[in-house]
Amino acid sequence: MSIPKFATPPAPSFHTVLKTRINDYFKQQGKPGTGNIRLYSKALFLVVGFIALYVHLVFFTPPAGWAIFECLLLSLFTSAIGFNIMHDGAHGSFSSKPWVNTIAASSLNFLGANTFMWKMKHNVIHHAYTNIDGIDDDIDAKPF
Repeated sequence: MSIPKFATPPAPSFHTVLKTRINDYFKQQGKPGTGNIRLYSKALFLVVGFIALYVHLVFFTPPAGWAIFECLLLSLFTSAIGFNIMHDGAHGSFSSKPWVNTIAASSLNFLGANTFMWKMKHNVIHHAYTNIDGIDDDIDAKPF
């Protein structure tokens, strides 16, 4: 009679080890892995600034020079909302409450893009195949 042998479990993947280390860091530092009052204040500032600029441009028709300046500022607010509020919400790190993350992620829809498409391209393709030529189209972004 032979002694049964069990397959050796595979070594933890890089992703598993990294996730564990990150979670341990937050526990040791006593910090949450989600947003705090500073993040929420920044998000409020960005949304209020965006709305104020948009309303002023559309309903108050400033002079051309002032309007160009406001359009440039509006573009900065738009990208800041995408890179901060939407990105953190779509990754589930804006808040510990899933419904707040959904609202934060949905801010992209109000800016004219689509959260579903972003999640597919970024969370699924980019994070699974980071910098793989022919798959991760983030590396083909022109002119960079």
